[in-house]
Amino acid sequence: TPGMNEAVKIHMDHMHDRLTRLVDDSLGVRFKFPDGVKPRRADGKHIRLYAGGHKFSQLEDWAMDVCYHLAVCCYSGDDMDQERIFVLHKFMDGEARNWFRRHVLHTNRDKSYWTFKEVLIGLYNRFVNAATMQEACEAFRTAVYDAQMGVQTFYDDLVGHAQNMAVYLDEFTIWETFLDGIPAEMHRALIPDDNLSPEVNTVTEFLA
Repeated sequence: TPGMNEAVKIHMDHMHDRLTRLVDDSLGVRFKFPDGVKPRRADGKHIRLYAGGHKFSQLEDWAMDVCYHLAVCCYSGDDMDQERIFVLHKFMDGEARNWFRRHVLHTNRDKSYWTFKEVLIGLYNRFVNAATMQEACEAFRTAVYDAQMGVQTFYDDLVGHAQNMAVYLDEFTIWETFLDGIPAEMHRALIPDDNLSPEVNTVTEFLA
């Protein structure tokens, strides 16, 4: 339907913009070490390989790790854009690497020139399901506290679902959902006894 198609397009535009801003923030300006300081070689082994996945948070978290790794390795700045693309494939696996080889590196590729931002957006368009927007909203709404996992895991789950939405929820909304979802006795202990309030207290104070 036209309304649904428009909602999906708006969602995609928001997610494209988030990836673009991530690149601009982390790689837009050349990282310069102080005089006399030599950068240590970073191997990037700590970065989990991206193999494709329908959740936006998976792609965004991976892209964030890769971008800041590249910045530390002096691959920031507009003049290093192509070098960043050539390095990118070593952080991929499975279908994501296959897509990258076919569409970005292959001699007979349809698109002859890619920017680093366009590659990330291309990965989003290929792997992130448009239904993620509705799934994230529903998952956030129906998230349930698990006593075995604890309050930190419950809060992290809520934040993860919020990150998959087109428009990230404000912290107060997340906190309200968190407080409504924890057991009543825990809620009473936090609010009246410890005088904590989502309007004035931080995440750390609530989860301490």
